[in-house]
Amino acid sequence: MISEIIMLRLFSIVEISIEEVALKLACGAKYKNGTPPIVLLRCRSMQDAHVNMLTHNRRRASRYLKWTKASYIRDSIQFVLNITDCFYSNIQIHGNIINEMRIVRNHVAHRSTSTKNEYLNLLRSRYGGNPNLTLGAFLISKTRNPISNIEYYIRAAKIVLNDITKG
Repeated sequence: MISEIIMLRLFSIVEISIEEVALKLACGAKYKNGTPPIVLLRCRSMQDAHVNMLTHNRRRASRYLKWTKASYIRDSIQFVLNITDCFYSNIQIHGNIINEMRIVRNHVAHRSTSTKNEYLNLLRSRYGGNPNLTLGAFLISKTRNPISNIEYYIRAAKIVLNDITKG
């Protein structure tokens, strides 16, 4: 379904954007309001920031950085960016919607038993009971809400990305 492809692409954009903002902040970029981030280790380039996030102050270097959940983002940035900075504060504020989008995206992409269980838990918490909605129906349906969930996720992604860059 087209809505599922849109969801895959949308979450990919959100994930990449969060990573790029974190890397640029580590290099000294300022927020849109002009304030500088609280940087623990100043980096010379985005590649340098990426390497430092993988290796700096870690017992063992991380194999890769994760940007799909607030706790993963904290693990990725904690030795380079101060976690009390407004970047991570805004990630925490929007952590639920980021996680919800991750759950939907994972079920679209993998359709495994574990992703289905997470998706069903999401449906239960959203609608109560077992509404028995397919992914496509969940994303485009307007029967329970005035806007479809895919439209809600698109709007939420804009808000999340705006908030993490404004400072």
